Amino acid sequence: MLESAAHHTVYSELVSISGEENVRDNILDLLAYSRDASPFQFGSPGVVVRPGCTVEVSNILKLANDKKIPVIAAGARSSINGAALPRVPNAILLDLTRMDYFKELDEDTMTVTVGAGLRWAELIHLLKEKGFKLGFRGPYGGNAGTVGGSLSGNSIGCGASKWGGACDSVVGLEVVLPTGEIIKTGSGWNPEAKIFARYTTFNDLTGLFLGDHGTLGVKTEATLKVYYTPNGVAFADYGFESIEDCAKVMHELQRKKLAEELVLLGDRNSIDLLANSYLDFWEGLECILAVIIEEEDEEIANKKKEIVDQIAKKDGRSLGTFLSKAHWTDMFNMVQPLFDSGFWYNTCHLRPISTLPETIKGALKIFGKYGVKGKGMNWIISALGVDRSYCTGWITLFMGDQKNKELMEKVWGEIKQMELSTGGAVPYWCGPLWEKECLTQVNPNFHNLMRNIKGVLDPNNILHPTVFDL
Repeated sequence: MLESAAHHTVYSELVSISGEENVRDNILDLLAYSRDASPFQFGSPGVVVRPGCTVEVSNILKLANDKKIPVIAAGARSSINGAALPRVPNAILLDLTRMDYFKELDEDTMTVTVGAGLRWAELIHLLKEKGFKLGFRGPYGGNAGTVGGSLSGNSIGCGASKWGGACDSVVGLEVVLPTGEIIKTGSGWNPEAKIFARYTTFNDLTGLFLGDHGTLGVKTEATLKVYYTPNGVAFADYGFESIEDCAKVMHELQRKKLAEELVLLGDRNSIDLLANSYLDFWEGLECILAVIIEEEDEEIANKKKEIVDQIAKKDGRSLGTFLSKAHWTDMFNMVQPLFDSGFWYNTCHLRPISTLPETIKGALKIFGKYGVKGKGMNWIISALGVDRSYCTGWITLFMGDQKNKELMEKVWGEIKQMELSTGGAVPYWCGPLWEKECLTQVNPNFHNLMRNIKGVLDPNNILHPTVFDL
């Protein structure tokens, strides 16, 4: 089970490219690479290869394209959307986590260039040592999640309230096309220029490869915006007696971009699971809004907190700082305990903040309809402010006993359909998590354009072919 089988048709060629120690096809490794942090189960890859540089990736894709062998690009597989799981036989799985290098911090252009396999937590640590920070700081699984994985899946997470999602932080990319050619996007089209600007001269090719789940090319390097480390931080938690009041305040704070991060807990059950001490403080508490502020110095941060106070206390009351401090201090340790407890069934999506009340009430109605709490199942309802005026909605479900699987999948599907019908909910990633819902509702012209672009870039359809064949 631990020894190489060397059965794959290009096993020896892959060994010659990346070395024997970086090509895996024993039973245990293949089984491990058949799973991510989602509840989805498909097949196993035919072989796993861990390239160490862009040239190796290029040579692997040339080989696969020549032999017409499917290829799946993957980071640390900490995603909950299942996009990096093999759904075709005999695929080559590219594990890019060896490409975890910190290439360059350019203080002149305020950018950092890193290998796609670098983990967000390590990148943050390395930048902090040099006096810099990222805007978007990675998904909440950033101890494992890689830069390339987040850019492929449109991650939303730490710092998104002020800076937007993962893709909003990108200046340029290095990408290997399915046929093996290497390109650099943004100002990188000019070999004599630094990668410092995304929108230059030609079309925005950077955007073409963001959120593509690795279907159009393999990202090997990313250049991201950086900022000076702030010296002032402030925290505040506010409680509300209704989701309408909480969403109203969240919307105003988000439109004014007053916070680095705004996190909402949308019902008493979620508060009981994550901040139950506040329920003892206030019997009528229904929702919590946690606010994190970062600024150049402490005086500015505290002044912003005063403005937030004035807005939040119109409809709510101050609770303290427990939730906001815990959330920010442990930003990459929030999701692992949920996974360990079985909170795998997620419904991540984007929506206008004003539509949150209808969505949350719709979810609670579905939970009541099926009596899920009485069957040992559970949920967390939360939301995160994003960019200037919208949010992510996260309804995360806990199955409990395996005998609940059929009911869980029924509830899960109904929750997703409800979300799509309440105010323009848009999934920010796809994969098996949302493919069925997205592909049944997308405009055919839009989908055909995507397929045509795929056909031009990937004529032999080797990268994640199932995504476009569904």
